[in-house]
Amino acid sequence: MQNRKLHITLAAIAAIMADLFVPALVGTALAAPQFTQAFVRPDRHKELTATGATVCATPTAATTGQTEDQVVVIFPTDGGATDFVVNATAANWVVNNTDLPAGSTFWPGMTSGTTTASNVSGKTVTFPSGDLSAATQYCFHIVGTNTLTNGSATTSINITGATLYSRVSGGPTIVNQTNWAYTVTTDDSIVISAVVPPNFTIALSAYVDAFTTNLDPAGIVSTTGVDATITTNAVGGWIAWAKDQYGGLYSAAANYTIASGLMNPYPTQLYAVGDPAFDLVASAGGVGREGYVMDVDIDTDAASGCTVAIDAAYNSASGNGGGVLSSTSFRPIAGCTGTAPATSDGDIITLIERAVIRGGTPAGSDYTDVITVVGAGNF
Repeated sequence: MQNRKLHITLAAIAAIMADLFVPALVGTALAAPQFTQAFVRPDRHKELTATGATVCATPTAATTGQTEDQVVVIFPTDGGATDFVVNATAANWVVNNTDLPAGSTFWPGMTSGTTTASNVSGKTVTFPSGDLSAATQYCFHIVGTNTLTNGSATTSINITGATLYSRVSGGPTIVNQTNWAYTVTTDDSIVISAVVPPNFTIALSAYVDAFTTNLDPAGIVSTTGVDATITTNAVGGWIAWAKDQYGGLYSAAANYTIASGLMNPYPTQLYAVGDPAFDLVASAGGVGREGYVMDVDIDTDAASGCTVAIDAAYNSASGNGGGVLSSTSFRPIAGCTGTAPATSDGDIITLIERAVIRGGTPAGSDYTDVITVVGAGNF
């Protein structure tokens, strides 16, 4: 009888002790504070796609005095095809500090590109950690090679049951924890499409270009000049051509043409269409010299895109000459080329006509020429 009483007494004491200690142990596990903020952001939500993940957490003030040395990420599972596929090799779980949120601190105790997980068990991946301070957002990025693969989904699915926590190893001491969820979708990307239509414009600054003074055998006279502004998004740049109407300056009243080129002595033509640019020469005593040319200069080579070059037939460096105009075919006068995309944001070339006459050039107030300027983008 006494032995039975003793057994009952010991059982009662054990029950009382269990009531005292078990809740305390359970309370330690469950009472760990939540991170102030925490998230696990997959690099991809798309189904059947390899993905990395960025892990971020902000400890609460309750971490004071506790020294963490592990951070544990438990990936969710629902027992179906939508689970993460978690690589079981800890060494494959490399972390780095790539693309972390602005203002965050790389997780202490980790070295970017070197640190790996210390253990993988099922869906639970454990990483080393340094001591965390309250109110600081810590982050690390899990490299998405040989680590995680999203499952399959026919629609966007919310999957819960995952946990993130920091702890002190060697015991059940969880310092901060939080639960998180993720989703698998059929796709997570938006394909943007756009069209930039081709464009080409060539605009002349004027449609009349008179010689600044009367033509004179004693000197070379030039026109004011007309600018041609060219803009195009052609990846190969642009080309400009010119053709004149009369092959020179023509006077109906005098029934005479001051031919494009240089005559020396009149009427022998020294230069023909396509020859390199040359200088006009004032007549010695007004005898034998006569000529009419067009010079093309670079006014503006736009800063980006192609590089402007004047065709050698119209590129007079001296300011006293130019090249022979053709009345039968368009001749290239300038172009803009470069490594694609060799576009133009507004190149400007200037067209200037020059002439010299001989003493016997027939008089007339109606000398004229019409120069047609065209261009094209090299698409």
